[in-house]
Amino acid sequence: MGLSLWARNPGDLSRPESAQEYLMRLLPEPSYKKFITGELKRFDERDTGFSRGVVEGNKYTVMHENSVRNIEKLIPGKTILDHALWVAGRTVDYILRKKEMAREGAPIYNRGYRLENPDPSAMTKIIKEVALWLGADLVGVTKLNPLWIYTHWGHHNAMYTSAAEPGIPINLPEEYDRVIVMIHEMDHERLRRTPAVESETDIMYSKMGWCASSLATYIRELGFRAIPCGNELGLSIPMAIDAGLGELSRMGLLMTREFGPRVRISKVFTNLPLLPDTPVEIGIQRFCEKCSVCAEHCPSRAIMSGPRTDKAWDRSNSAGILKWPLKAMDCFNWWVANGTHCSICIRVCPWNKPNTLFHRSIRLLAERNLFTKGLVFFDELLGYGKQDKRNDYSAIQDPSVTKL
Repeated sequence: MGLSLWARNPGDLSRPESAQEYLMRLLPEPSYKKFITGELKRFDERDTGFSRGVVEGNKYTVMHENSVRNIEKLIPGKTILDHALWVAGRTVDYILRKKEMAREGAPIYNRGYRLENPDPSAMTKIIKEVALWLGADLVGVTKLNPLWIYTHWGHHNAMYTSAAEPGIPINLPEEYDRVIVMIHEMDHERLRRTPAVESETDIMYSKMGWCASSLATYIRELGFRAIPCGNELGLSIPMAIDAGLGELSRMGLLMTREFGPRVRISKVFTNLPLLPDTPVEIGIQRFCEKCSVCAEHCPSRAIMSGPRTDKAWDRSNSAGILKWPLKAMDCFNWWVANGTHCSICIRVCPWNKPNTLFHRSIRLLAERNLFTKGLVFFDELLGYGKQDKRNDYSAIQDPSVTKL
């Protein structure tokens, strides 16, 4: 274990704002390794809550139907003005998932040349700079762990991508031995609207698609292979942890140092020679052991309170590792009833803060497990996790509707 005065990505061409800001523990192996209690097996995407939701009651369709019904009810935060915004945010995502994502495409123009002697160190720096230029907020590289690749296509991603049928086995060629993982920050203020319609999640999926597919195009034009993905083909969170971008949290999401859990993840599988990043420890495990705000505020009670367990609630969880498993179907059922996705756990998390100098200073205490319960108490007392119920557009435009 060592200390780094640079960002989690040693190859970044950007520089930290201060040495103190980027002081963190570099680990010889990911932090989850010490919690493994049994044999880990590849996960079947058909068992995710989202894939089960397609089969068990067509929950996505019902949720979107409820979203439209909310329009006529004039529910604050769920009016036609709010509904139209989330659908607009998804536009690029819907197009790219059907055409680019989870596919091994060909170069657009250069089909005759290949970069002859790619230097892994130099190419890692270049790839990260390109990813940041395309719009990613953080970038990491890891050697692909085959355990994180799904065994089979599930109904969820098969439905949205049309890249394969549910149940088709997933086996990436062995030459795809690197994964470029990109983190996309969601806007702090817009996310405060949840569980009303918050369009930030939706536009972030479009940004994920844009960044991953564009970076894959860059790699292919160099003469190498690349498959862009959002949630497709494999488990993004452990890949991000392996790439040194954060740790697993109580709510089951990736927790980053800069943005807490307020992020989305995209990835690109490639055979381009790149240097893997080093896993990090930022104090999340110890913090979550003492904090259960997300579990207390979860309307579906899908987040576990108390200590970790290596047991699974049902087939939507993996056993053999100590963590806080989620009740995936309880969470999804609440989404359906709500008529839109929910991010309350992210909104109330004490790590969900703007990346300002003040909050970075407070974060130093949280990372070192100092005064954790006090930090959580004052976070709630000061109202940081409260919902923002302001209706941005309804204040200037009557959201009443009429039948077409």
